[in-house]
Amino acid sequence: MKIMNTGPSPRGWHRLQLMLECPQKWAFKYKTTGENGERRKTTSEPLIKGSMMHLILAHHYLHVQATQQGKEQTEWLPPREALHQLCLQEGEAYMQHLDKILGCYEAYVHRWLDETITILEVEKLAYTKIGDFAFTGRFDLVYEDRRGKVWICDHKTTGRLHTKQRVFYGISGQLVGYRYLGQQIYGERFGGMILNQVQHGEPHKFARVTLPPAPNLIRRFPQIVTDAENRIAQLEASGRKYDEYPMAVNELTCYSRYGACPHMEKCQWGIPQEK
Repeated sequence: MKIMNTGPSPRGWHRLQLMLECPQKWAFKYKTTGENGERRKTTSEPLIKGSMMHLILAHHYLHVQATQQGKEQTEWLPPREALHQLCLQEGEAYMQHLDKILGCYEAYVHRWLDETITILEVEKLAYTKIGDFAFTGRFDLVYEDRRGKVWICDHKTTGRLHTKQRVFYGISGQLVGYRYLGQQIYGERFGGMILNQVQHGEPHKFARVTLPPAPNLIRRFPQIVTDAENRIAQLEASGRKYDEYPMAVNELTCYSRYGACPHMEKCQWGIPQEK
């Protein structure tokens, strides 16, 4: 038995978001030797905890799905074993949070013990073509409710759950893209996006909310993707050095709610040139 890959999709939103956010940040990630396509270990505690919670919830719903279908789950490890295996693979940066995330998971299972959803997909890789460009998304969870409506559910972990998260995730390009994909895949059966909020800090809190409608963002999403892809192509064709891409130079971009951009010092001081 094995653990599931809960990482980003191959042609997903994050790559486009970086270009729209700051072309220089995009170039530091995708144009420097050794970074393009390689998986880099993060030291960010919020991201580590989020990855751990995503993994254990993925395995939880894989086993729930098997039970609903009257099957024995023989491919994927049970949730707790999967999380422990992940921590062994990733080392102390993950292992130090094991007990905390396990405790949160136990509280989550208890909170949603009586849920009546039918699991359709777990970590589903979705794909579409937008003009000449491929666009992909990885849905954390897809389920059907008692009315026959299909919902894409995205897990979001936080140290402190608050209502503002519903507002800013409602305009997230990633989740707008998921809604766009959901409409294409499920048609009239598609109910919308569910934000599955998980507060991993004690006291544990959980909430599931339907993201507010954003019809204009959905309508314009193909053009947003096309504009970002064209910007990438134009800059790559320009012959610019990777450390001379356009900069955002904006305190809200260079220092977000997650802290300083990891490339901020390179932008401030430049990169030492080889002699």
